[in-house]
Amino acid sequence: VKPILPMPNLPVARVMWKALPSLTTGVECWITAGGAHHTVLSYDVTAEQMHDWANIMGIEFVHIGKDTTPEGLEHDLFLADLAWKLK
Repeated sequence: VKPILPMPNLPVARVMWKALPSLTTGVECWITAGGAHHTVLSYDVTAEQMHDWANIMGIEFVHIGKDTTPEGLEHDLFLADLAWKLK
C-alpha cells in the first residue's frame, strides 16, 4: 500500500499494508493472537515458508489472512493450546 502523504522520519519501525480480511477483523484477530510482540511481516518470505520454519523450530505459527474470522481463529488457538500441552 502506498501512503497518500509522506511518512514522518521517526526513529521507530513503520510499515504500510492492507489488513486482511478487513482492518477491524484483522486487528481483532491480531490482538487475539498475541499482538505486536508476536508479529512478523515479510515481503520476501511467504506464509508457507514461515509455517515450514515454525514447524522446524517447534514454535507456533498463526496466519491471519483473507479467510480468517475471529471465531475461527479463537477456536484454532484453543485447539493449538491443547495440542501444545499434550506434547
